[in-house]
Amino acid sequence: MDPYWNTVAYNESAAVVMGFRPEIRQNCLISFFTDPVYRSRAANWERNAGHVVAQYRAACAQRPDDEGFALIIEELSAESPEFAELWARNDVQPAGQLVKEYEHPVVGTLSFENTALQVPARPDLTIVMHNPVPGTNTAERVAWLNSPEARRGGLRSVSAAS
Repeated sequence: MDPYWNTVAYNESAAVVMGFRPEIRQNCLISFFTDPVYRSRAANWERNAGHVVAQYRAACAQRPDDEGFALIIEELSAESPEFAELWARNDVQPAGQLVKEYEHPVVGTLSFENTALQVPARPDLTIVMHNPVPGTNTAERVAWLNSPEARRGGLRSVSAAS
C-alpha cells in the first residue's frame, strides 16, 4: 500500500479471504469502515477499529504537511460516524502487529497476524503480511480456498457476493 493506505497490489489469496474486489475503493482505511463485505468478515472489527485509526494517525504524523491524508480523513469522516468518533480521540499508535480474525462464508474462522513492513528501496510503499496464526487451522483452510478443488466449486462467486 502507499502512504495513504491505498492498495497498490494484492494477491488472489487476499481477495478470497478478505473479499477484495476491483469495484470497491482500494483504500485499506476506507474499506475497513465502509465495505460491507470486509466488515461482515472481520470478526474482531470492533476490537481493532481503534488500533487501525491510531495507526493511520501515526502515518499522518510522519508527513504532517501532506494534504493527501486530509482528503482521506475528510472523505471517511463524512461516510463513517464510527471513524469520525475514533479520529476525534486523537490516539496515536505506531504500526505494529495486530491479530485479525475473519469469518469466511465457506471455511469459517481464519486468524492472521497482521504485520506491516516498510520497503527500504521504496519508502513510499508498505507490504502488509497476513500470516496464519499457528494452531488455528488457518493455513490449511487458506490453502484449500486457493486450491483447484475450491475454485471448481464456485468459490469465486461466493467470495464476491458475500
